[in-house]
Amino acid sequence: MKKIIVAALALALMAGSAYAAEWNFYGEAMIYTVWTDEDQIDGSNDGDTQFAEGLYDGSAIGAEVKVSDELTGRFEYGAADGNADVVLLYGEWNFGSGILTVGKAYSPINVTYSNQLVAGEEEQDLGLGGFGDFDQDEISQVKLTFGGFSIALLNPEKDAYINTNGTLNSENDTYETQAVIPMIAACYKAGFDMGEVQIAGGYNTFEINDDEDVDAFGIGLGAQLNFGAFGMFGTFVWGENIANLGTATGTQYEGKAVYNNGDVDDCESIGGTIGVAYTVNDMLALEAGYGYIHDDYDVDGKSTSIAQSYYLQAPITLAPGVTVTPEVGMIDERESGLNETVYFGACWAIAF
Repeated sequence: MKKIIVAALALALMAGSAYAAEWNFYGEAMIYTVWTDEDQIDGSNDGDTQFAEGLYDGSAIGAEVKVSDELTGRFEYGAADGNADVVLLYGEWNFGSGILTVGKAYSPINVTYSNQLVAGEEEQDLGLGGFGDFDQDEISQVKLTFGGFSIALLNPEKDAYINTNGTLNSENDTYETQAVIPMIAACYKAGFDMGEVQIAGGYNTFEINDDEDVDAFGIGLGAQLNFGAFGMFGTFVWGENIANLGTATGTQYEGKAVYNNGDVDDCESIGGTIGVAYTVNDMLALEAGYGYIHDDYDVDGKSTSIAQSYYLQAPITLAPGVTVTPEVGMIDERESGLNETVYFGACWAIAF
């Protein structure tokens, strides 16, 4: 009898919790099918065409939760490497004059508008990421939002390239790092009938081997405009060691600082993206975009590293929530000392 009473109480508590909050679940399954033709800078690959198919990292399942008008939350699991991982997990408290966000959420540094999709197994869901945008991944944070302005305290990024016997690599287990203040990110975004404009910035600092400081800072500008069926977007980014803000570039050393024989060599980055979109009808749309990033490294004398990417896609809506997006494009990293990849493929997606 006692067991029955306990079970009834447990069910009552569960039912009470379920009715206390509104749960809106969502999900999207995304598959890429892509042919790539890569020319390696060292000539070791003669441009053989390769086919690949797999699950996008952007495939996800999650829920938006409303406890009250003041208290909400959200969680989302992604599919990186085919394994479930927490992409978002945060709660928000609307205290009247602003909103407090705690957890893993979107960063204030999110200056990107491109929908570039297909680039192969190693580079997917690009959105021209690293080619002139200014975009942190979802990240753990404490954030305050007041209207269009948001500011967040984030975990410091403390990775640098290191010169070991004349070879630069990104392994940081050969030096010690120390950070005593959090990374700071902020953004102001203004929306209007035809689109939005925004400005975002960030600052991070840490110490290497108790004697050399690495300072990272950057600023990003972005705008998206819509004129009926026609739309356009553009972004601009400038900064120093911006990969140490969690916004890596597509260049040779990714925009990181370089620890070079006891000294820190900084990387200055400048770049941008531009794109246009056109909605043909309810079934078909078109989008084209271009991104460019230029890095200057003071490593054994000033050196330059340039990368760019461009694409054309045609999203096709077969039914509500069902889309196929053919795309052709190029990732050109030859002037970064890396490779050039031409690709053609499609993203197959069903949202539920």
